[in-house]
Amino acid sequence: MIEGGAKALSRPRGARLPMGRTSRTALILTVLTIAGVSASGVVLIGGLRSSQSAASTPPAVALPAGCTRPAGGFLIIESEYGYNDSVLQGAGPTKAWPVINVTQRQEVNITVCNADRSQSHGFQINNYYDSEVESLGPGRVLSISFVANKLGTFQIYCAIFCTIHLFMEYGQLRVSP
Repeated sequence: MIEGGAKALSRPRGARLPMGRTSRTALILTVLTIAGVSASGVVLIGGLRSSQSAASTPPAVALPAGCTRPAGGFLIIESEYGYNDSVLQGAGPTKAWPVINVTQRQEVNITVCNADRSQSHGFQINNYYDSEVESLGPGRVLSISFVANKLGTFQIYCAIFCTIHLFMEYGQLRVSP
């Protein structure tokens, strides 16, 4: 018995479960989609085109109106290459990007600009700017200010799904004494 009174299903060791029509169709569509996307040169998950490598230089993009670094503050540009080109910076579980270093009790001013022309991106900072999901549509600009009163390292991340989402999970706000 499984918790809650449900019966456990058993099958002989090594036996395969039959693949239903829906599962088979989904598998075929997934394979065809991946093959078609790879051949077409469209943007793949991770922001790279099938003809690019992570060492490629991103194309120049026009920044939205109002997308300027605040005096003494920080500018984060969202694009098909992540936060401040995080794909090209090698962002991942072992490398934070971007990193914002501040001291405790410092006023932090950040301008976030979505330079991606086709999709929305999110922006959150654990413990500082995460009370609701922030979504910036293409061409939108967000300005935030707060006092860094908690010591530690806090994740900067995207809270909405987008094609580059995986590379928008590794930013950090580092608050030191």
